Amino acid sequence: MKRIFFIMVLLFWSQLALQAQGDGGGRVRNLRKEFVRSKLSMSPQQEEKFWPIYNKYLLERTQLRNKYKNQFLNFNHGEKLSMAEAHRKVDENIEYKEQDLQLTKRYKEVFETILNPQQLADLYQSDREFKKMLIEKMRENDPKQ
Repeated sequence: MKRIFFIMVLLFWSQLALQAQGDGGGRVRNLRKEFVRSKLSMSPQQEEKFWPIYNKYLLERTQLRNKYKNQFLNFNHGEKLSMAEAHRKVDENIEYKEQDLQLTKRYKEVFETILNPQQLADLYQSDREFKKMLIEKMRENDPKQ
């Protein structure tokens, strides 16, 4: 249960970071692009094919996250739920994870037509590193800490 709560918090923080940018996340999007570009070492031909698809992938992940974010934001951690409500929340969380996994698998197949296996591994690693860096920056800028 702690793991689910931690994932919900991470999703919430990433959304806050995007919303905190006055330009709708454009600054974060540009930072991510430069970060990924620095990690992948793509040829100009690869970049031309990669960026439109990667941007679409990020958009679909954001849309999926937004679809489920209300259930995460409206969840009071200390709140006692009925058995039916608790079961529904767990099922919704699993459904979100399944849809996110299907999205990742679908785009993996597309990315494999553009990137070599090392670049694909570097892409997934750079996504994790970027999220970690973003969370650390948010913590640094949090006046409550």
